[in-house]
Amino acid sequence: LPMPLTAVQILYVNLATDGLPALALAADPPDQDLMRRPPRNPRGGIFPRRLLTLMLWGGLWSALSNLGLYSWALGAGRTLPEARSLAFASLVLMEFFKAFCFRSHRRSILDHPLANRWLNLAILWEIFLLAVVVHVPAFHRSFGGARLTPQDWGVAFLFAASIVPVLEIGKWLGGGRRGSRPR
Repeated sequence: LPMPLTAVQILYVNLATDGLPALALAADPPDQDLMRRPPRNPRGGIFPRRLLTLMLWGGLWSALSNLGLYSWALGAGRTLPEARSLAFASLVLMEFFKAFCFRSHRRSILDHPLANRWLNLAILWEIFLLAVVVHVPAFHRSFGGARLTPQDWGVAFLFAASIVPVLEIGKWLGGGRRGSRPR
């Protein structure tokens, strides 16, 4: 297969998903039960094991599903720029779903999903910028992409949203082994 993303698309993914949304996560309201939890083990490292496991599963799912989407698009007769744009949009959108899922590695995404106003605004802004990059012809050459149809956006959104059950099941299983399921 040809490379699924161009260097500029990869750079954009890093900037779009690690920029404003990451900063906005710092303003996330604290868990309501934060002060009732025991202190974390100082020898346990910065990331708890369950969070590392979620990150691993999320990364694997992102890679497999987006490569699958890209391969399907090429096999369905799409041009290389169209297939790249589809995988690119799906990957960026998936990172936004991950941001909502990773607001807590204990609680469900359904527990006050829009409580972080700054995260909501950051993601709306980044979705607008993604649409500009995909739809403005001046960006097609530098990004190696092409315009997406409304149906393509629907497919990209569905593939991106597929990360939510993967991470939510991971949270549930991670909490269930210790006897405290995430709320």
